[in-house]
Amino acid sequence: MSAKIVIFGLTLMMLTGSLLSSAELHNNETGNTSPITTKDVRVAIYTDENEDARFYGPYGRTRYFVWALKDYDWQVGPITYRFVPKLISTKDILQGQLTTNNFDAMIYPPDTFDEYVFGRAMKNLPKNKVNVREIKKFVENGGGYFGSCGGALVAGDILNTPDTFFERVLQRAMIGISCCGVYFDGSIPLLCQFAGKPPDTVGPTPVHLIYSGFNQSNDNLNYHAGVCLDVPVLKDNPIFDDYLEETRRVRWLGAPNYEIPDNPNRNISVLATFPAEDMSTNGSTQNHYWKYVGGIHGLIKGAIQAMLGQGKVQYWDNLGFLMRVYCLAGDWEMQNTLLVTNFSGKPFWTAETYPNENEARIVKCTGHPEHNVWWGGHIVEEDTDDDTLYEGLYHWEDIIPENQTIEDEFSYNYWTLRRSIAWAAKVPDNDLPPIYGASQVSDVYPYNQSSNFTVTGNVKGESAGIITLDLYFRYSADNASWSDWTSYGTDIGSSDGWHWEFNASRGSGTGYYEFYSIRHVQYEDHIELETAPPGPDAIAYVRSN
Repeated sequence: MSAKIVIFGLTLMMLTGSLLSSAELHNNETGNTSPITTKDVRVAIYTDENEDARFYGPYGRTRYFVWALKDYDWQVGPITYRFVPKLISTKDILQGQLTTNNFDAMIYPPDTFDEYVFGRAMKNLPKNKVNVREIKKFVENGGGYFGSCGGALVAGDILNTPDTFFERVLQRAMIGISCCGVYFDGSIPLLCQFAGKPPDTVGPTPVHLIYSGFNQSNDNLNYHAGVCLDVPVLKDNPIFDDYLEETRRVRWLGAPNYEIPDNPNRNISVLATFPAEDMSTNGSTQNHYWKYVGGIHGLIKGAIQAMLGQGKVQYWDNLGFLMRVYCLAGDWEMQNTLLVTNFSGKPFWTAETYPNENEARIVKCTGHPEHNVWWGGHIVEEDTDDDTLYEGLYHWEDIIPENQTIEDEFSYNYWTLRRSIAWAAKVPDNDLPPIYGASQVSDVYPYNQSSNFTVTGNVKGESAGIITLDLYFRYSADNASWSDWTSYGTDIGSSDGWHWEFNASRGSGTGYYEFYSIRHVQYEDHIELETAPPGPDAIAYVRSN
């Protein structure tokens, strides 16, 4: 063991207030060591965007999945897990590259769904059928699946009989790997009205109700679109079982709730539900139906603007001119009817196991955990003489500025993505990535322990800097009244895995013990100290001999 490492470990303890008399240094460079094993979590991200647009495009949602996973690794004991995301196109899938030999799980992003439904699902039917067949075969062979918004919706089935053009096109696109279907009552608003249906006879999914605008030169339209919901979280699945709060804020753009069958043929967990309060009863999120009143004149005006190169909508480039005309056509008129979802308390986020011997895992979220969230603010609707979908029919005002909050709004839900995708890829339940910050203590198994047992750390890796890990514990005789948190020891290296040999005699013997960890990273010019979690990571009951 080098003197430099010893000095560094002692310095860290002094910085965190640890006392040498009450803390044990765990030196990973002495004694028995276990080799570190690296396991790649290979994730296919389905997209047909070109390479530059996928990684650097200003509005493509695929990039958020890449950013959440790329270069992310974490170590649990002697095992280092590493996400290895790879972009896979329709052409790649048709050529048979989506297999369990190549990938552990796939992501079906919302943008890919949008392009599929509005473009490919309306043409090239033989290719579409092969594409759906290959994705379904991947899941049947044990490959995991994660989808958000449209990428989740397409995994199941439509439970109602389609009676609009949009519903029939969507039904044609469904994969059928999930048994959690949807009632999809929606239409492209102009086509709905031309067919004689009033705007409020379709559900909450028409595009003009869920987006605040398609003008991509105005980043705020896309950055603050939809509604941020505080969804109640259920914790009977490993994805959220270590989460300590009762709700999680997730951005939602109008996709429907999931329906759980009365007698499902598989194990299903509801991870989160829609809030009990419908958005229509909340003064900050109320939204009205809108009706197109521009007639042929408005469409002609939109067509002229489109021919002049205006109204580019990057989300649906494959529709080109037609989509631009649709977005630029005006005017729209606000109706007196509020948008009511009737989704209150219904499934928002689910996890299920495919019913065959390969037991693939499927995670679906009707919201957008890959997107930013915000706090405060309220929806403002302004009915002018020339409203268009391109400039938006509503916008948000008085949102709390990001520099005035304690959260990172952009990556706020990245940990939910990582844990969902890792679970879908069959990473062991106790080895999913940390929730609070860069480390946590893995659950102690079995729950009942003797006075001496191993406590294991779960730690995010770092490309630069030297990592050390502190263990904290507290004691209770009755699982109600707890002692203060006490530093137990510092693990100063990961060469044999993050862990401590815990001795209950350091506490008070028989009773309950809770744990959490704090990661330190020593860079050349500073030390990065993780914030303590809001509560314990793990608990064990000790009966001393």
